[in-house]
Amino acid sequence: MPASDLDAFMATMVAAREAVPLTAAAQLSREEYGLEVTATRLSGERDENFKLTDADGRLYVLKIASAAEDPLITDLPTAALLHVERVDPDFPCPRVLRNRAGLTQVRYDERSARILTYLPGKTLRSARRSSQQRAACGRLAARLGVALRSFTHPAAERFLIWDLRHVGRTAGLLDELQDFPARETVVELIVKIDARIASEFPHLRQQVIHNDLNDMNLLIDPHDEAIVAGVIDFGDLVHTALIADIAIVAADQIAVGQQPRDSIADIVMAYHDTMPLLPQELAMLNPLIAGRVLTDIVIASWHRRHNPTGTHYRDLEPVYVRERVELATELLSSDFRL
Repeated sequence: MPASDLDAFMATMVAAREAVPLTAAAQLSREEYGLEVTATRLSGERDENFKLTDADGRLYVLKIASAAEDPLITDLPTAALLHVERVDPDFPCPRVLRNRAGLTQVRYDERSARILTYLPGKTLRSARRSSQQRAACGRLAARLGVALRSFTHPAAERFLIWDLRHVGRTAGLLDELQDFPARETVVELIVKIDARIASEFPHLRQQVIHNDLNDMNLLIDPHDEAIVAGVIDFGDLVHTALIADIAIVAADQIAVGQQPRDSIADIVMAYHDTMPLLPQELAMLNPLIAGRVLTDIVIASWHRRHNPTGTHYRDLEPVYVRERVELATELLSSDFRL
C-alpha cells in the first residue's frame, strides 16, 4: 500500500479549518431539508457532527465530512444504510434523509453533508456489562454481516487505517509518538500480527463490514441493558475479512477479572449461531482482537497529538496503555477455539 494512501486518509483526521458554526448547521438543515431545528455539537474523528432537534422534539444527526475526503467515500456509509434498510427493514440503525431535491448528500463549503435520523439508546460504554449483553452484541453483529453480504460500492476497497488488514501500518504512526508507553513492545506485537495477516488473510471470507462496532457505536436499551438497541456510525465501512467485525466487537468487551476467552466466547458463540464461522476464521480471531486493541491506543494517541483541542479521544493514561499491551500479548499467546 503506497505511503500516499496512508497520508491521504490521515489528512481527513487532522482538523485543518474553522469549525462549522451551530447557526450554519441549522441554516443548512433548513435550506436543504426544510427542517426547523436547533443544533448542538457532537464529537467525531473525521466528520463534524451535530445533533438536531426540532420543535416537536424529533432528533436528527447532521454529518459534514472532512474537506479532504472524496465525496465518493462520503457516499459509502449512506449507500450502506440504504442497502440495509432494503434488505433488513427492521434492523436498528439510522435512516437516511433526502433533501428537497431528493438527494442523499449535499454540499457545504466544498464539503459533503448528510442528515440521518437519531437513534435513541445509551452507549455500551456507559452500560453495565453481562454475558447476555455480549451475546446480544454477537447476534446483532452477525445480523448486520448477513445484511451487508450482498452490498457493493466502488469506495469499499479504499485504504483505511482502521482496516485490520493494515495493522502493520500503525507502527509507522509510532514514529511520531516517541514517548508512547511500551513503544518497542507495541512495535514487536504489531510485527507479529502483521505476519499472521500477510499469510492468513487471503484465506478468510471477505465482504463489506461495519468495521467499528465498538462500545460507543453499539447502543443499549436503558430499560434493559441486556438488549442491544442499535448500531450507529457507519463511517468506517470497508471491504475486508468478515471475522474482523467480531474482533472489533470483542476488543472493548473483555471483562476485567475474567479470562479473555470467556468474554470472547459469549460474543463468538452467539455470532456463530446466526452465521457459522470457519476454522480458519476462528484461528485468526485472537490476533485480530490483539490488533484492534493496539490500533485503538496507537491511533487515538496519534489523533490527540494532531488534534490537541479535540474531544473525540481522551488522553490515555500510561497505566491503561500498558494494560492494553498486556492484554494484546496474552491474546497472541494462543488461538481461539470453540
